[in-house]
Amino acid sequence: MIVGSHRRYLKSPAWYLKFCQSFCHQLYDSTVETHAKMTTADASPKLQQLVQDVLQRDDSTRILGTAGLTVVLLVWVYYHFLATPDLSFLPRAGKAPGLFGLGINDVKRDFAKNGTKIINEGYRKNKNGMFLVQTLNVERVVLSPKYIEEINSKVPEGTLDMVEGLRERLLSAQTNLDVVFRSPLHIDVCKDQLTRNLHHLIGPLNDEANHTLSRLIPHKVELKAYDTMVGIITKNASRMFGGTTISRNEEWLKSAADYSMDVVSVAVKLRPYPAFMRPLIYPFLGGSKILDHHLHVAKKTFSHIFAERLALKDTDEKPVDMLQWLADSARGSDRNPDVLAHNMLFMALASVHTSSATIIHVLFDLCANPEFMEQLRQDVQQAVDESGWTLAAIAKMKKVDSFMKESQRMNQAVLTRPLKFEDGTTLPVGTYITMPSHAVATDPDIYSNPETFDGFRFYDKRMSSKTEANRHQFATTGPESLAFGQGKTACPGRFFAASNIKVVLANLLLNYDISFPPGQTERPKNLHKGGLVRPDPRQTLIFTPRK
Repeated sequence: MIVGSHRRYLKSPAWYLKFCQSFCHQLYDSTVETHAKMTTADASPKLQQLVQDVLQRDDSTRILGTAGLTVVLLVWVYYHFLATPDLSFLPRAGKAPGLFGLGINDVKRDFAKNGTKIINEGYRKNKNGMFLVQTLNVERVVLSPKYIEEINSKVPEGTLDMVEGLRERLLSAQTNLDVVFRSPLHIDVCKDQLTRNLHHLIGPLNDEANHTLSRLIPHKVELKAYDTMVGIITKNASRMFGGTTISRNEEWLKSAADYSMDVVSVAVKLRPYPAFMRPLIYPFLGGSKILDHHLHVAKKTFSHIFAERLALKDTDEKPVDMLQWLADSARGSDRNPDVLAHNMLFMALASVHTSSATIIHVLFDLCANPEFMEQLRQDVQQAVDESGWTLAAIAKMKKVDSFMKESQRMNQAVLTRPLKFEDGTTLPVGTYITMPSHAVATDPDIYSNPETFDGFRFYDKRMSSKTEANRHQFATTGPESLAFGQGKTACPGRFFAASNIKVVLANLLLNYDISFPPGQTERPKNLHKGGLVRPDPRQTLIFTPRK
């Protein structure tokens, strides 16, 4: 009697089993669609088989299976509704996830396809406020530029956490980046030593660019712009990391160039799974072994060098490079050579692909507007003639800087405590915020003729008066320039990135004529996905050495 009552109590009604089955199939279907390109070693087929096995077993097994599915359902509800901030009071751009968030996969697909358009429309409707948008990973609050000054000057220290935003975007707990993010070491070094020592780096960066280009393009040749620039930028960044020992290490260069895309690829594959399942899924992803390989290469390349650098005394003559700055600044557990080597891998992630994309955009715009070529070349030549390959010369390349910023314009953090704005709006803890950089860059109220490319737009602004002379530079930030972030959370390495890009571009201008293949005059269309803009990696350019 007791056993019978017990069985009747545990036996799930048919409607509940059907609901669990429907829920799991929906979860599985969305996972399979997202992971259509995953390898056979991945976990989606195993998840499908597990669900089918549970639902096809005998009654007693189905009871246990139902209990397990119930736990999954409860955790899913928690992560989707209880563990996220309530932002329903904000206007929304794009589609809404619907009741219980069951339409979330459709919303994410729409954002992947139309993200830039969705954000631009949201900005136009809420130009003086803020709005909510579901991105590929989380819901984000998009702030209008009117909040920038308030954030920069009045928001207390520690309210905005950019590291947490990166953790979420790159799923650092699974992609082995938490060892880097637990410490501000890399951020502090970029803000301080890297920026403070730029004047020591211009000569070596120019030497590296010359070395690379003379071997890569000794004669007229047609090359894929993306692959070529990634290779050049990787070598130049590696020269700053640790001299020619690092910039000529082919094994390291391969990992440094590939790491960023491989991390993103793994994060994209993991994202559809609930957070509690990701550690279980990660080992089955083919990409996990690739990330492990990159980390092995980084440790092989840097750990023994860091051990030597950490042993140097203050009285010793020290190299001027990232390796030494990290070694000198590391404290506590950060002084582990393997941890420092891991930091170098993250430095590659941060410095290679963003700078490569920027210079590719510049080259595409230059080939589409060849009338600027000679003026930019003269700008470089005059600066170098006057100051040599120095930081002073880089600063004098004002027309080149303007062209870079115009190309950036055309191709365009997480709260740790509640944030209340002067207009009364309060954003809760855990809110992800962002700025509509593309929408602002094409706003006719901010830029005249915003759809027209004007390579000297910012040069003319800087020359208009003394008060404007130091504004409108490529690396400067402000309400009209959002590409590098804002205030205390702005990209800490942007000044190095600007100098490195300018050195490479200057060498290309002085030594090569650059053009699209015969018959092409128009710039290739950018690729848009999930609100991000990137240059077409298939586009080739013709490089012809100048006599």
